[in-house]
Amino acid sequence: MKILFWIGVIVSGVITIAAFAMANFLTAPFNPANPNVGSNAALFFIAFPFLIILYFFFKMMFVFEKIHESLRLNFDILKTIYLLTFVFFISFTVYRIIQFKQKIQPHFEYEIGYLNPYSNNLFFNVWTFSACLCISALGSFYLKFRLNPVEINNKEAEN
Repeated sequence: MKILFWIGVIVSGVITIAAFAMANFLTAPFNPANPNVGSNAALFFIAFPFLIILYFFFKMMFVFEKIHESLRLNFDILKTIYLLTFVFFISFTVYRIIQFKQKIQPHFEYEIGYLNPYSNNLFFNVWTFSACLCISALGSFYLKFRLNPVEINNKEAEN
């Protein structure tokens, strides 16, 4: 059973990384001379394997749970690190998205949305991938406490 788990994690991880990379690679660069050229073809690489991407981040909760058990570090410090990292990555991404929209909006006659053919690489990149991993790591703590809260409290009392 463990081999199937690891095969599922590795295959879904490769598909997830490939989807993020293709979305980042296929995003059209913004050209102020011709702002109407661009397509959302990059989103197809996120939309089709979306369930596999969700499966990967869900399985990463179990992987992080195993890593946390082997490290035997203070869980409160790890939670704080994951939360601060997540907030930093999301803040950085939101700042870049808002800044990009303000840069390209004057070139359009109509209101352009945040998710547009030119901003897909801002949503699907290594920063948002890392932020999703931080959410999975935080979810692993909830998973651990949800399954065996009495056993965890006994282990912490022994240390």
